[in-house]
Amino acid sequence: RLTPQRQSSSSSAAAAAAASRTRPSGSSIMDAFTDFGSSERAMEKERKERQEAARKKRAKERAAAERARAETLRLDEVNARRRAEEAVAREHEAAAMIEENRKTGGIRFCEVLRPTATSSNGDRITLPVSALETLTNLGAIDAGPMAFELCAMRGDTVVASTHAGVAEFVAGEGTVGIPPKTALSLTRENGPASISGMMIRVKYVRLGNHFKSFVRLQPRGHGFHKNGEEVVNIDIKTVLERELIGHTCITTGDWLHIRHEKVSYDLKVRSLGSYSTLGDAKQLESEEAIFLVNTDLEVDIMPSETAEAEAERAVEAAKAAEAEQERQVQRALDRIKRAEALHNTLPSEPHDERAAAAPAAQAGGGGGGG
Repeated sequence: RLTPQRQSSSSSAAAAAAASRTRPSGSSIMDAFTDFGSSERAMEKERKERQEAARKKRAKERAAAERARAETLRLDEVNARRRAEEAVAREHEAAAMIEENRKTGGIRFCEVLRPTATSSNGDRITLPVSALETLTNLGAIDAGPMAFELCAMRGDTVVASTHAGVAEFVAGEGTVGIPPKTALSLTRENGPASISGMMIRVKYVRLGNHFKSFVRLQPRGHGFHKNGEEVVNIDIKTVLERELIGHTCITTGDWLHIRHEKVSYDLKVRSLGSYSTLGDAKQLESEEAIFLVNTDLEVDIMPSETAEAEAERAVEAAKAAEAEQERQVQRALDRIKRAEALHNTLPSEPHDERAAAAPAAQAGGGGGGG
């Protein structure tokens, strides 16, 4: 059994031990402060990470919005360009339709036929009976003398074109009869025989009737010169009137084959025109093709191809000589400028005092003698 004094001592010791356990030590306080600082830094780091993530997200959203806006603008431009191109295409199509109606009078006849040679004089072709039926149904027969645009084709490529009238509807189905003069305009330097390897597109057209027309012709080669030297006197109007009998049309680019005193000459149609009356004045309008029926044809003969080439060479030589002269003048001016520039860089001549004093002395001596 413990005595009261011993019990009191034991209680004090237990209380002291409990107090020592509940009171933090110095190391425990420092650890607490350290843990609080680490937590603060961790929270700050997490806050910055969240801010950076939010900033990147906003930047990404802005970039996506910019891309979307740029794509919208691009699509708008593409659509606007497409609409503009479609509008231009519609305008061209409408203009082409108007021009087509002007050329054909609304009569749509176009066939691709195989050419066969005929021996008829002039430019008039022959067509199949089926073409007569089609043209009759379209009202072309009642519209007056007919004209056709002929295009020589290799595949889908148009090699040459001309215009012609029609003589008869007696050709075999799928063919068109081509006379020698028309074949020459379609084959030109290759010769009429080369037409056999082509197909001919035959299209009905309406050519205007003009009271007066104009044609400018150029002789090929040396022209109306015998052996390239002696000039051959030809009444070209009479010869053309004879050669154009049987022709319905004439086209820019046509080749006309004429004969005079058993000599053949080729003429090229360089330009065509028709006269229209504007008040009291007559105005010449350019034409692709003209109708030769009931028209007064005015003819102009150009220098031959050889003469034209020689004239062009002379002009080029004159231009070259003039350019060379200008270069020589410019070189002379450049030399003068360089000499002046060099002179300006040289030092000035030294002042000679004795040379300047001598005249003064002479002047003084003369005064004393007086």
